[in-house]
Amino acid sequence: MTAAALSSSTTTSLLAEKRRELLSLDTQKKSLQSEAEAIVSELTAKQPGGGAPIGIDTPLVDAEGYPRADIDIYRARTLRKRFKEIQTDHKTLDKQIEVGLVEVAALTKSLGSEQTASSGAGNAAIGNNATSASVTAKDNDEEEIKARLAPKPKPKFDPKTGKWVVKSWDGSVAGVENGESRSFEDLSATSNGALASTLARQSSSSSSNTSGDRVVAGNADERSNSVVPEQQQQQRQNHVSFVEEQSTTPFAIIDEVSPNSPASEAGIKENDVLIRFGNVNSTNHRDFRAIAELLPLAASENKTILVAVRRKTSELGGVVELTKTEILELKPRVWGGRGLLGCHIRPYDE
Repeated sequence: MTAAALSSSTTTSLLAEKRRELLSLDTQKKSLQSEAEAIVSELTAKQPGGGAPIGIDTPLVDAEGYPRADIDIYRARTLRKRFKEIQTDHKTLDKQIEVGLVEVAALTKSLGSEQTASSGAGNAAIGNNATSASVTAKDNDEEEIKARLAPKPKPKFDPKTGKWVVKSWDGSVAGVENGESRSFEDLSATSNGALASTLARQSSSSSSNTSGDRVVAGNADERSNSVVPEQQQQQRQNHVSFVEEQSTTPFAIIDEVSPNSPASEAGIKENDVLIRFGNVNSTNHRDFRAIAELLPLAASENKTILVAVRRKTSELGGVVELTKTEILELKPRVWGGRGLLGCHIRPYDE
């Protein structure tokens, strides 16, 4: 092997090693970003019962100097400490990635020069091919650098792995097994639950009054043209029994719904009185902890939760006010706002 060939081989090996290091650093960075998103979400979320959020840098003592009684002080300090550590580690990784990108660019340029010099010792045709390959490699590296430095979208919840994942520079999924063979944009592309959603929507048009309450289905995301009458009837019966079989005592009220959130898309409105949330009702909600436990499980499995609410509506031009029961289909998921719902629930007080 000639000295030129040996030098080219060494440069190629170093270039491959640097690229692997960059991929590892990029995965670490995205993992930190995902963890930071979760911490910020918890620190800025309202406390059960509508209390003030823990806050990222707000005082952990009340006006009299005593530790706040409405939050877990130990949890608050732990989260804040970890958030500061993440910020420091994130800056360090940014610097390492920046240095790595410069080294990759230099190695790529060096490799192109070596290939061109080696080609010059041979025939002209081989030399032209090597130069073309070098230019192509350089262009590809420049595109890769641009992609790595481009702003990344927010983390998504991956139903397949049950983890929060981030987008890699090439559009694949970072931080999970076999993520390089998956597309970040297609995480939620699934037909599961489409038939049930369609049945619910179609059955709503023919739902009959039951015990004075009108039962209707909520919004659904997909349609199907092949629904048999027996399935429609079964869906209606399921929706009716959903309310009738267990407690219908109100236990919560919706006092805030964010636009474009999963709650808004399901048809949930402000002042709706909550009587059922999946299998959670007035007897087992445990200060809403049962709902908090149900949400991430449903989101990870891409499942729909049936929610029963009571809503006051005006009839006959406002002369008559009726209370009706609405059964809505809610699919918890990651969206542009905080949490998996996009609404705020507080205890119901008659």
